[in-house]
Amino acid sequence: MRRPSKTLLVSALSVALWAGAPAAFAEEESPSETLGGWDNLGEQTRIATRTRLNVDYAPGTVTLLHGRDLQDRGARTVWEALEFVPGFELSTDEVGTRQLLVRGVGKTYSSGNVKILLDDVPQNSELLSLANPVLNLPLEQVERIEAIRGPGSAIYGHSAYMGVINVVTRQSSGHVFAGAGSFGQTVAGGIASISAPEQDFHATLNLSASRRGATGVQAGQDWLHTPGGLGTPSFSPGPPNDPLEQHSALLTVNLRRFTLLGQWLEDGAGDHFGINHELPPDNPRIVTRHRHRSLELRHNLDLAPNLQAEWRVGGSDFEHARDNLFVDTTFYLSRHYREKRLTAAGSLAWEQGKHTLLAGWNWNRVHIASADWSANFPGLPANWIEVGRQRVASSLTLQDEYRATETFTLTGGLRHDRYDDVGSSTTPRLAGVWQVAPGHILKAQYAQAFRAPTFFEQRNGGLPSMEPETVTTTEAGYAFRDVRRQFRATLFHSAMRDLIAFGDDPAVGYYRISRAYSRGFEIEGEYWLGDAIKLSGSLSHVGTWESVTGRSIPGAAERLANLGLEYLPSRDHTLALNLRHVGNRPRAAADLRPPLSGYTRVDVTARALNFGMPGLTLRAGVRNLLDADIRVPAPLVLDLLDTRTPGYAADLPTPDREWWAQASYSF
Repeated sequence: MRRPSKTLLVSALSVALWAGAPAAFAEEESPSETLGGWDNLGEQTRIATRTRLNVDYAPGTVTLLHGRDLQDRGARTVWEALEFVPGFELSTDEVGTRQLLVRGVGKTYSSGNVKILLDDVPQNSELLSLANPVLNLPLEQVERIEAIRGPGSAIYGHSAYMGVINVVTRQSSGHVFAGAGSFGQTVAGGIASISAPEQDFHATLNLSASRRGATGVQAGQDWLHTPGGLGTPSFSPGPPNDPLEQHSALLTVNLRRFTLLGQWLEDGAGDHFGINHELPPDNPRIVTRHRHRSLELRHNLDLAPNLQAEWRVGGSDFEHARDNLFVDTTFYLSRHYREKRLTAAGSLAWEQGKHTLLAGWNWNRVHIASADWSANFPGLPANWIEVGRQRVASSLTLQDEYRATETFTLTGGLRHDRYDDVGSSTTPRLAGVWQVAPGHILKAQYAQAFRAPTFFEQRNGGLPSMEPETVTTTEAGYAFRDVRRQFRATLFHSAMRDLIAFGDDPAVGYYRISRAYSRGFEIEGEYWLGDAIKLSGSLSHVGTWESVTGRSIPGAAERLANLGLEYLPSRDHTLALNLRHVGNRPRAAADLRPPLSGYTRVDVTARALNFGMPGLTLRAGVRNLLDADIRVPAPLVLDLLDTRTPGYAADLPTPDREWWAQASYSF
């Protein structure tokens, strides 16, 4: 059992505080002291409390990432951008499904524990609690990404277990973009808007499409090559079927205090390394598709000078389809799933003296509209999941931001969620934010969160109990900011109960981890060296362990780090160098292999603004410049001799070094 020692945590935080902001405690007047007040520096966000706050004074641990800054650092999609959030690790499963591992937790069987929103519209499906299409959005469509690390259920309820992400799309005027890259990658899109200020009207249409062919990376031998494979024919070693594609159309219409949002997102992927850890034949094609469509109407109104209200109504559907998914040797399976959702919500925000009170109500109903499958082998039941199954949930949220003094705010919140199929959950939060001096802030928070079992986990009585997963997290943090420097540090401890995991024995299926723990630290900072060079970076260290085995939770790295150097020789030109380090990743308790080795990836990006004409921007870069060997852990499987063996002995390789280039024009 490996746990980060208290000495390590305290020492790391102390060194970071000394190195990151020593001059901030100097006697000379800093730029922030000449300004004074709570909201002079930094940016505002609503993600932490649903009320607008400066990000440094928002309770909990919040990160804001801007789309254009992320592009200058080499990120091309929301998925790639999330690497810049401390404590966030990117991973995939055997069939290419995106997975987010937050603070060492998250690599379960295709089930997400991060709440994902697009323009504040929830995207997680009840099938798997995932939102793959949002993660594949090009950053040209994104204004900013807001992220909470840690529990968010006191505001967002189900699935806001280890974090919350809100992707805010661009609402700018005319903009078009196109690009190309390695592996036959192409991307194109545009943003168009119209306005009539005299009618208080604005509408934006945001479109994109992208595709990437097979990467040609070579997978090693799958489990069929082991003695337990009993000589079954195999297509390995060889290339995985890993092409990708994405399409989106996002409509936003604002008329006075009304907002109409229409969202259509779709992505597709090959079956990568095979659903049963058997490499599919070398025939690149799209196998899995996800489609999310939604329509939501909102209305904001002022009931009094200090009393605001908002209501929302909407509907959405989510489709998951697999076309001739490779199962085994010559067997293929096709399936289709569709769920529909109706939602209604309302909230009141009231400022009274030192209090900002928030009350919210939410109701939603999800039901499985269709679920069918077919195969080229007999014996399938009529439906692979129960058609007509539904989940009805309602919630009540109460919150009070109490400004005890000009420099200290206490935020208390409580949310009660009631589900008709998995019971009720009550999630509290208590957080304090104290500005100890201009530019210096201390934070502390206690919060709980939950994740209800997904429809996939519930199917055919697959779970020993229907109780939600729960987590209790305590955090302590420090933040510093002036005109040239930013620094944040956080200590956290999370205690989890009844985690849902999927075993390597199909006869057992899902099982519960009664108790597990995660604790560590996160450090991030930014420093301008003059006007032309910016240094930025982050470091996170986490230790996890399960109460029964005493072993680490498998799959996630104990150490993550980013280091960025940006050189701006002029306002219109940027050259960026980024290093991404991922430490060793532990195996499951029954896996006797050593931990999967970590890696360091180097990316370079160049940007030229107003290239030859106003509004034209060129960006180009190389991802994984030094061609590091980057792999995802392959789990154990139960072979034909009832022996646990690695699905892929050499784990799952990811694409090699790749180049990309993109042009955009704003008018």
